[in-house]
Amino acid sequence: MDFVSMHRDGGLLTITIDRPEGHNSLNRALRLELREAFEAAARDADPATVPAGEGDADQLVRAVLLKGGKKVFCTGQDLKEHLTEMGDESAMDKVDVEYNPMVAALAAIPVPVVAAINGAAAGAGWSLALNCDFRVAARTATFKAAFPSIGLATDCGISYLLPQLVGQAKALQLLFDDLPVPAETAHELGLVTEVVDGDDADAAAEELARKLASGPTGSYREIKALVRDASAMLAIADRESGAQKRLVVTGDHAEAVDAFLNKRAPEFTGR
Repeated sequence: MDFVSMHRDGGLLTITIDRPEGHNSLNRALRLELREAFEAAARDADPATVPAGEGDADQLVRAVLLKGGKKVFCTGQDLKEHLTEMGDESAMDKVDVEYNPMVAALAAIPVPVVAAINGAAAGAGWSLALNCDFRVAARTATFKAAFPSIGLATDCGISYLLPQLVGQAKALQLLFDDLPVPAETAHELGLVTEVVDGDDADAAAEELARKLASGPTGSYREIKALVRDASAMLAIADRESGAQKRLVVTGDHAEAVDAFLNKRAPEFTGR
């Protein structure tokens, strides 16, 4: 894979997003590679598909660590790619055939998933983080919806996950205000598990992931299935897809993309 790496160390599988030239934004290749990585993680975490071994010979994945870069986690949709697709009526089919299958594959991982968040997690990048079970953030990390800023709706189930954590009113405020949420505020709101000093959360996130990988995996697997309602999240993600298709053809969306690429403030008309 070109933009995703996978590394196994005992029962811990580390998946790293590595597209620094695009600020870890989600172009088509990265979306497909993440889906592939998540599907591999789910397969290798299933005792029914992994032969039992002893000690280091046991290849069962017991926890997953999802990492971005040292300066950014994931900034969501690659807007430059999106701009080239806007003239195509089927442009937003990517939500159904790439984004939602990607997040469904992440949600299908039956063992604990920890996200290490450095820098910005925006748009679908924030959605990816919220689809993990635990989020360890550097103090310099920020979270931003980014959807209203480009005249679109939410994606990847964030409109289900965010209210689950902070309530409907606060979720609407965070989404509508569309301002960066600092790591400390995110921690106070219950959006992240832990905030670590400095600009690098990787070590602390890995420590948590290794602790989970050495725990009672069968128990964790059953508890996760009970607590996290993947079917409800995916049902909302499907509704988000319809909203995106309605909004992508609006004047406000075209204005927002042009304004972003030309580094100016958008002028919305509501149409």
